[in-house]
Amino acid sequence: MKELDNDIKTGKFKKAYLLFGEERYLINQYKDKLRAAIVDESTELMNLNIYDGQGVNVNDIISAADTAPFFSDYRLLLISDTGLFKDGRKDDTTKLAEVIKESGEGIVFLFFNEKVDKRNALYKAVKKYGYCCELNELKEKEIISFITDYSKGRLKGSNAAYFARNIGTSLEKITGEYEKLIAYVGDGEIKKEHIDTACSKSDEINIYDMVDAIGGKNTEKALDIYNNMLFAKNEPVAIMGMISRQFRLILKCKYLQMSKKYNYRQVAAELKMNEFVAMKCCSQSKNFKLSTIMSAIEDCAKCDSDFRKGLIDIKLGVELIIIKYSR
Repeated sequence: MKELDNDIKTGKFKKAYLLFGEERYLINQYKDKLRAAIVDESTELMNLNIYDGQGVNVNDIISAADTAPFFSDYRLLLISDTGLFKDGRKDDTTKLAEVIKESGEGIVFLFFNEKVDKRNALYKAVKKYGYCCELNELKEKEIISFITDYSKGRLKGSNAAYFARNIGTSLEKITGEYEKLIAYVGDGEIKKEHIDTACSKSDEINIYDMVDAIGGKNTEKALDIYNNMLFAKNEPVAIMGMISRQFRLILKCKYLQMSKKYNYRQVAAELKMNEFVAMKCCSQSKNFKLSTIMSAIEDCAKCDSDFRKGLIDIKLGVELIIIKYSR
């Protein structure tokens, strides 16, 4: 991201940029920043070409790339969700990669929201002649810092951490929930009880809390969380999938803790997961024997199989799993 910030600051831009990854909020933020910096709003009509979706005609993009900027230093080609960075459109990919290589001064390609195969010819061309930036989930400290900055200091320290740990790691979700929080609180001091009242916990956090309750043998709380998720229109089969996934993560963390004596930061690095997720999973692993974790994963798989065969009501099946492991 530092390279993007530097290009925006200096006003000197590369031939091509690719913004991709899981963190859509950051992708959209940098797309908007680059767009504003590369093409002045007063000349956008003449110097901005927008292409979206897998049905785009690559020849139209090539034609635009052959048109010099008009009363501007740059012409921007804004290109999204084309599928060109995956296999399947080899001829188009090859042609566009060659155009990027040969494009004249003042033409900037900005690709975003793409699913990427790094062996792809177009990806290699952007990397060689421009800049590829993968924007994924931030680390916990970075998320807390983002919340502090976004809230202009109204949420900081333990309150910012509490907000992050209840809302999750998605910046899009964080910004949306913060706006709800401010609408509820107004100009007053933000307290933890305001966060509990005004904000909706992410599904990820609800599952953490449910598994915490299961590990703590608090059946009532675990079932309350389950019923609240159902009330929020989550499908039982999806909830079961999230429970199963959480136990699989706990299993991986427990193995690394037992076999290699890793702390949660080492676990996060080894498994390429967010540090907050690793911290939660490592903490939860202490509440379950290895055999219990494996049994829970097997029961979730069996419940899913029985549901698909029409042998069990999935809502009841998930409830029975929660009761079994929280006793």
